[in-house]
Amino acid sequence: MNVADLERACIAAWPARDAHEIDGWRLFATDGKSWRVNSTWPLEWRGVDVEATLHTAEAWAAAHNIAPAFKLADGAIHPSELPIALAARGYTPQMQTLAMTRALDALEAPSRSIAISDAPSDAFWSPMRAAAPSPEDFAERQDIVLRTQEGSAFAVADNAAVGLGRLTDYLVGLYLMRTVPSARRQGYALDIVRALCAWGKDHGATTAYLQVEASNAPALALYANEGFARAYAYHYWIKL
Repeated sequence: MNVADLERACIAAWPARDAHEIDGWRLFATDGKSWRVNSTWPLEWRGVDVEATLHTAEAWAAAHNIAPAFKLADGAIHPSELPIALAARGYTPQMQTLAMTRALDALEAPSRSIAISDAPSDAFWSPMRAAAPSPEDFAERQDIVLRTQEGSAFAVADNAAVGLGRLTDYLVGLYLMRTVPSARRQGYALDIVRALCAWGKDHGATTAYLQVEASNAPALALYANEGFARAYAYHYWIKL
């Protein structure tokens, strides 16, 4: 798996409100608190002075009223000395997250019926709202989802669980895996994963991917049992 290809698919699948590029780095800012759309992704390096580019990235973040953060993915950090430069400026790596992938072959069918549509409906938003930790969290993710719906699959199971599939070239990303509290540990997440993987395969994808925090042991076990394996890890470098 090419790390840079997957990182670019994540950008397309989960778009920020504002985007900018500096010396090959991609800068993102959005209303809300999600670092995924409020950070700098150093996927390429076409600059000369790392310190100057860091200063410009920090100034851009300040101008967009967000704290500076840098998303460093193993195998896609450019230039390679960037972690040293960030540490010298007081940044530390936080929230290790794993990108996991699986080939879309030998798929198992879900055990229950999963409704999939190409646009979100009340049946999709309702479980997502009920599973959200806060109204602000729901509003942030709803705004991101509505930014683009092309190549999307909105999966709903019994008004109890939802998931979002995003197609980018040969990759299908699994996002917004949510189950209402009263329906957890009943196999809904497993069925959503299987349904979205099948949808991706039917639409030309050969690989599925997802992102999960390294500390989320139950989710890691679920995905591993479904054939997902670690592709790489990433951290957000921030100032505490």
